[in-house]
Amino acid sequence: MKEDMELVFEICVVVPKREAILKGDEDFDCGNVFAKELKNAGLVVERVIGNSDEFFKCRQELLQAREKHKEEQVIALKHSMQSGMEQVMKEQAQMREEMAYQYKLGNFEAAATIQRRLDPDAAL
Repeated sequence: MKEDMELVFEICVVVPKREAILKGDEDFDCGNVFAKELKNAGLVVERVIGNSDEFFKCRQELLQAREKHKEEQVIALKHSMQSGMEQVMKEQAQMREEMAYQYKLGNFEAAATIQRRLDPDAAL
């Protein structure tokens, strides 16, 4: 399956293989007919031909790969959130220093504005 596509749902159809189907008569194979109908409907079709045990093994590998990808995304998100929080904490420290400086200068209006930005819930 392509990397840039996100799986919305997955359908598994196990069609029993009959010996009656002749090698040159693949147009009447219900698996091929079903795949063609799904493609005509605009869906992405990936056929895995084999017995059901092989399919479930292949499916398990795909599920493990998806789970690993999700875990990597969560780790990346946590890392980005942590670095974002560090940046916010640095900005807050700078604002506190600026607020203290404004108090020393006697500019209480600017200091109050900075205080409201630091703690917006206190103003309520």
